[in-house]
Amino acid sequence: MKKENYLRIPDIIIKALNQEANLEERKTLQEWLSQSKDNQIVYEKFKQKENLYALIKDHDKIDSLKAWDNINKMIDKKNGRSRLIILSVLKYAAILAIPLLIGGYFLYQRTSSSESNISFNKLEEQINKLEESSLIMADGTIVNLNSSVKGDSIVEIDGTQITKDKSEILYSNNKAITQQEIQFNTLITPKSKVFNVTLSDGTKVWLNASSAIKYPTQFSADIRKVYLTGEAYFEVTTDKSRPFIVSTNDMEIEVFGTSFNVMAYPNDNSVETTLVEGSVKVKASKYNLVLEPGAQAKFDKTLDNLQETKVNTELYTSWKVGKYIFEYENLQNVMTKLSRWYDAEITFLNTNAENLHFSGTLYKYNDIKQTLHIIELATNVKFEIIENTVLVSRK
Repeated sequence: MKKENYLRIPDIIIKALNQEANLEERKTLQEWLSQSKDNQIVYEKFKQKENLYALIKDHDKIDSLKAWDNINKMIDKKNGRSRLIILSVLKYAAILAIPLLIGGYFLYQRTSSSESNISFNKLEEQINKLEESSLIMADGTIVNLNSSVKGDSIVEIDGTQITKDKSEILYSNNKAITQQEIQFNTLITPKSKVFNVTLSDGTKVWLNASSAIKYPTQFSADIRKVYLTGEAYFEVTTDKSRPFIVSTNDMEIEVFGTSFNVMAYPNDNSVETTLVEGSVKVKASKYNLVLEPGAQAKFDKTLDNLQETKVNTELYTSWKVGKYIFEYENLQNVMTKLSRWYDAEITFLNTNAENLHFSGTLYKYNDIKQTLHIIELATNVKFEIIENTVLVSRK
């Protein structure tokens, strides 16, 4: 087995555990496993989480990357029989070094997951606190985007230029930075509001009502990752060297350049990704799906189930052009969307009214009374508005 392949084993094991290893990498792993029973034992231990936690605790004790570098330099200096002796040592060194490297990987994964959950909790709290579309800067400063005039310019603490134009903010700096230098901004839209943001790489995001997105002012050199709660439509700028990842509390979507919609409201029973153009890889719980245009991945939180279906994408993306299009949609789902837009509480006086269905187009900027009247004409229900509450009953 070549020296270079020994050095790749930790990375290949990680990919294999994530079911992401390609054919050539799987062959390399099988070759390494066939060399000794010790290798097989080490690999099997990685498949059990209780062993990983023990490895994580020991991770900081040894600078394993430096150790690998030193071994690599030693091999390069030797030749002939000495080289064979050191290569033999390398086989056993791998058994010690690999747990440390992979332990570090899972430590990073676990930390990232924890940080993400905290972020989502904070995002949901901020949506409820703010009454206007707002930008939360890296230093905690809150900028009211509705009170700012067209052409306003904001400078972040890392020097990034942020420009506001009507209901959109634009980031002008796409300089790749290190992970340690990343500064995050958060865009919040309360009920009845929408806002757009053009990220530093040129990616465009439409943020629907009662939503929040957390993103770096500048992306790092190897990845572009944002955090979403609520609903957003993405047009991702193609960059094959840096995948774009949308992370929600229950789903992760990875793309390189494409257009898609994500609906991930915390109080809904499901999370949906609907693909318009390109392709996306969707991960939820223990499931993975690769979508083609016109497909939707729907994760049921209660059943812990991910399913793919073909859909009319306009039904799930029309909100960004000012309307809701429904095709035989459950009335409860219709009213949930309207409640977010009109900032109204919905109360069904008859439980069987929730299961009625509505088909038609509703324009978001119409008065709520006009919108409800259209539903009444097409469906066997009637509405009564009392202050901020809409009462729904059967005719």
